[in-house]
Amino acid sequence: MTPPKSILSTPGASSDSIETNLSEDPPQRKMTKSKKSSQVNKNSDDYRRRRERNNLAVKKSRNKSKIQTQQTLDRVQKLKAENEMLEVKIKILSKELSFLKDLFLAHAGNAHGGNLAAVNFKTLSDETEAGTKSPTPEV
Repeated sequence: MTPPKSILSTPGASSDSIETNLSEDPPQRKMTKSKKSSQVNKNSDDYRRRRERNNLAVKKSRNKSKIQTQQTLDRVQKLKAENEMLEVKIKILSKELSFLKDLFLAHAGNAHGGNLAAVNFKTLSDETEAGTKSPTPEV
């Protein structure tokens, strides 16, 4: 599909000359840097300087990657330890909640003629104390 002649035409030029210019092959491109690099003298000072700079950049990049990996592993270990601590805390708080519920139910039952002897306070308090000195959460 060709564009309309009004777009192709320029003042003073015929549409035939423009169409022939469009159909011609583009000029040959110059050799790119990548093709020139294969012709570099590997014994030259410039080449050695570039290789040395590249080697230093690679070492720096690898060291940075190793440091980031180690930091990530350290953080994972820290979070695992914190998770275990929080799971222990959950168990302790669950036992404390259960104890307080039983205590409340016993008190509510006693107020309405229930018997407090049904609650084993010794077992409940031992379970709570076994987990930690202070069963209340730290803020």
